[in-house]
Amino acid sequence: MSPAETAYEEAHYSRAEDLFTQELATKPGDPALTSKLVAAEVRLGETALAISHVDKLLAAQPDSAAGLTSRAEIAVRRGEPWKAMETLDEAVKADPCWAREHLIRSRILRMQSMYAEERVELDKAYSIDPNDSDIKHAWLGVVQPAQEIKGVADGLATMKDLDADTRKKAEDRMHDMMSLLSENSGTCKVLPAQASAVLPLQRIESDPMHIQGYRLEVKFPQTTTGLQIDTASSGMYISKALADKNGLQPQAGDPQGTVHVDHVQIGPLEFHDCIVGVTEAGFPDGSEGFIGTDMFAQYLITLNQPAEKMVLDPLPSETELLPGDRSKIAEAPEFAGYTPVYHKQQYLLVPVMLNQKMQRLFVLDTGIRFSTMTAEVAHGISTTKIGFTNPAKTPSGSTLQIYRDRFAFRYANLEVSDGGVLEYDPAAIDQNTGMDVAGMLGFDMLHSMVLHLDYRDGLVKLEAPNADVFGSKNKGTMTASAGSGADACRPLSSSAVGVNSTMAVSVPLLMDAGHMKPGKEFYVKVVNGWKDPECTLGDGDFIYGKVMEAGKSSSGKVQLSLKFESADCKGHAKRPLGLRLIGAVGQADFEGMMDAMPSEVKGGGRSVGQTVASMNYLDLNLNPGGMPHTVHPGIVLRIPKLQIGVGEGPSCSDRLTTTDSILRLAPGTVFLLAREYTP
Repeated sequence: MSPAETAYEEAHYSRAEDLFTQELATKPGDPALTSKLVAAEVRLGETALAISHVDKLLAAQPDSAAGLTSRAEIAVRRGEPWKAMETLDEAVKADPCWAREHLIRSRILRMQSMYAEERVELDKAYSIDPNDSDIKHAWLGVVQPAQEIKGVADGLATMKDLDADTRKKAEDRMHDMMSLLSENSGTCKVLPAQASAVLPLQRIESDPMHIQGYRLEVKFPQTTTGLQIDTASSGMYISKALADKNGLQPQAGDPQGTVHVDHVQIGPLEFHDCIVGVTEAGFPDGSEGFIGTDMFAQYLITLNQPAEKMVLDPLPSETELLPGDRSKIAEAPEFAGYTPVYHKQQYLLVPVMLNQKMQRLFVLDTGIRFSTMTAEVAHGISTTKIGFTNPAKTPSGSTLQIYRDRFAFRYANLEVSDGGVLEYDPAAIDQNTGMDVAGMLGFDMLHSMVLHLDYRDGLVKLEAPNADVFGSKNKGTMTASAGSGADACRPLSSSAVGVNSTMAVSVPLLMDAGHMKPGKEFYVKVVNGWKDPECTLGDGDFIYGKVMEAGKSSSGKVQLSLKFESADCKGHAKRPLGLRLIGAVGQADFEGMMDAMPSEVKGGGRSVGQTVASMNYLDLNLNPGGMPHTVHPGIVLRIPKLQIGVGEGPSCSDRLTTTDSILRLAPGTVFLLAREYTP
């Protein structure tokens, strides 16, 4: 091998890049050298530079198999494997004997759970060029173990008199090698599993009305605790305090930052020899850690969050010794309605169409509170050019950004618009997958869905049992029952209310008319203290309300009617207190949106904080053209197209309407409330 090839094989990619560049300078336009240089640049994440070299090669040689294959390799790195497959089809027409086109195809086939075809393509690549270091390593890691497993199995079938100890060692060897032939976390050894199981989920609540996630009860050697269910974590990731309580210690040969657990029980299931990630940082909401759904990859998983349970059913049996292709499994009747996804390590990567403009990969992630998107992707689909994000400070003092724009996410037959997406750099995921991931579909999008997950075959089905979760053109307004004998609406004393007679409250969590049902309770937090003969409230105290109406009106407007009914007055929790919504001000600076804490056990978990908000509304003109320091009932500032009809909703509730396709109030929105009758 040349010095450049040696550096590449030893994973010194930066040095390899320099040496390949020097060689290419002496042989301009050489397809093989260009291909090797691009491979090093892709490893380094220098895709823009790699694209420039490929474009130059293909401009001179449009039918170059090397150039087309390198373009496909870049497409995989950029998180567009479907484009890579199309380009590889062109490459194989140009020259079916270019080895790396079979290598790159095998990588995509593995992500598609097409494991038999992966081995076929790797064998082709190795037969053409066994000296290519990437091909050699892939062949030794997949095809050779498959051949050895087959040989051992054939041998055991003929050696009937083999002693039990030797037979067990051979079978254990086969089992260990089998994990190389498919994507799996391998963080635990599972005892012979029960055919099925139903595991109850425990709510994680910031208060009785707001769910932040779900926990699963896990029995460690000394204690039992709840770990948050996370579809993007691998295995278990726990606090150092929990590890110490159970006497868990690192084991030689295990990854750094992990401990070893001999035995864990989850419901009727037992797991042995687990590698568990550990952090000294705390988890939110009193949680002791995360547990990835890939722990149950030997089952067909139904994560039924609305029903608060996880159902584990048997997967269709495989007839072959070695992992096969999902194409055969997907035809089974029980997989009707499932959609293929890409599976890399513990991540289920969903192709999502954004704003009908761009398709990119997103991770299913129930462990992160809010959905996220990279700045590059967001700018590529948004029409907003100025004031693209709002800042949000975390409790730790760092600042995150929330996109001001709304985005339409379409996956299979489901579509949702979201206006609370966070700017996020998924560097840890990019590193683990070897691809640029566009973002994560978080708990805010997934909490109302039933998720059907088949890790073995890379199949997913998302069901929205509540029709109002996703936009529906025919969806009408839903209204809460007003009951009999409802009081007539009490009028406000005048067309203007003094600022000092109003109460400012903040919306702590996303308030979305599409996600709210009539009768649903909610709460807001007091921003400025309030005091009158009946009730004294301090900053941060709660005011409680109920949704009376949500959906579309006959005129096509989206509407949300709210009724504020009680408050945590000093000395009187949830005291009845009639309040009217007379104004709204769009979010300003606010704190505490989220702590994004990447962690590693082949991907790890994240911790999430909750939202708090505050702003000084006294400096705003709340009664244009009227008396200073007064509020005009129905005033709306900084929220385009939103209108407030005071007392116009069912049971004298206050109606918010918009001509937009969705009505969503971001965390930090401030409501101005007044008493039903102002003396």
